[in-house]
Amino acid sequence: MPSELLVAPPPKSSSNLSTTTTATTAANGTTTTTTTTTITTVSANGTTTTTTTTTVSTTTTTTSNAITAPAPATSTATTISSLSGDELCEIFLRLPDLPALVRAALTCRSWLGAVRSSPAFRRVFRALHPAPLIGLFLELSGDTNPFFIPLRLSASNATAALRHGNFFLTSLPQSISGWTVTDCRDGYILLWNEMDDNHLSLATLNPMTWAVDILPLPRGMTAGSHRDFGLIGFHLQSSDENPWLFRVICVCADQHRVRAAIFSSETWDWVIQPWVDIGGDNSLKFNAGSLVDGSIYWPYHGEGRMIRINTNTLDITTIDLPGQVEVHGFNFKAGETKVDQLCIVYQFGLFLHVWIRSLDSDGTEIWVPQNVVSLIAEIDRITQEMHGSINIVQVRSGYVYLSMTCMTRWHTAQLVLLSFLGDLEA
Repeated sequence: MPSELLVAPPPKSSSNLSTTTTATTAANGTTTTTTTTTITTVSANGTTTTTTTTTVSTTTTTTSNAITAPAPATSTATTISSLSGDELCEIFLRLPDLPALVRAALTCRSWLGAVRSSPAFRRVFRALHPAPLIGLFLELSGDTNPFFIPLRLSASNATAALRHGNFFLTSLPQSISGWTVTDCRDGYILLWNEMDDNHLSLATLNPMTWAVDILPLPRGMTAGSHRDFGLIGFHLQSSDENPWLFRVICVCADQHRVRAAIFSSETWDWVIQPWVDIGGDNSLKFNAGSLVDGSIYWPYHGEGRMIRINTNTLDITTIDLPGQVEVHGFNFKAGETKVDQLCIVYQFGLFLHVWIRSLDSDGTEIWVPQNVVSLIAEIDRITQEMHGSINIVQVRSGYVYLSMTCMTRWHTAQLVLLSFLGDLEA
């Protein structure tokens, strides 16, 4: 059997690779890199071959000694243009008066928008910066217009208002009987007049713009019938939202009832409310009421109570007065303190007695006596011991305004104007 010869395969060749890298850096920043590669190969017949490759590379690095400024930080400072409307209003509250606020609001649209869009801010500003008293209207006789007496003012804004305003009422229609001021507030004067043909006329006048509006009368109040209508007085109320709008409240009373008629400058019409029975005899005197914080207070003559008419809800209620108060003539007036708290001032002899409306521990409204003010020294100084009668004219913002008619030694009447300029609270 033939045999097969097994032959061994030829031996394979082998190789070995080695690499060495050396880097050196000179003082000038030059870096030299040397790479040596060695390949050793062994062939099948046992022969050894060595191959060496050397690679040299040079890199120059430039180093700068300059200092690079850091990137600017993002600014977080608050600028005037980034203030919100509420923040602007907080700043505006610190302005001294209304003219300063007007000038600030007209600076740019955003400032004007902040003032216009916030009725609450305007209410607070008016409360913190009440308009100054610039003068008084006096009725010297029944057939002439009221006479205006300006006060001595140092503020330039008030002085400018006196120079340019129509405080002498020259824009009113002429009448033999003359006009009577029945209320004055928030830049408007409310006047009424019995014209020559016995027609009652009612007008509002803005002394700064000289504008006069003759208002229509309530339905049913025709010539000579206003007495049958039960008219006892008018009050003027401006709008918190829009200073160009106003309302006139006409208070009417008969033997046992009271009602209100409301005129709106927005609709230019009256809304007459139904009668409300209040009991007792009709002892509400003409033009004896006061408008205080949205309510009208009218005392009963000779009685210890007064009615309250809420001008928002038009509810009519009765409030009892302190036991020692006896309303006769013009010895009593309701008003408000400097912090807009309801108060009453009662004149007895040469003293003013003040009560504040407050709440007791049970939450019930009560009258709390606050102060007694003596007028003796001041009246003696002014009148030189002449005798006369005292009338309480107004109680507003913590101030009591009085008038006094005295008889001189020559038997002539002399009118004296007084004001208790101080906080009504003790």
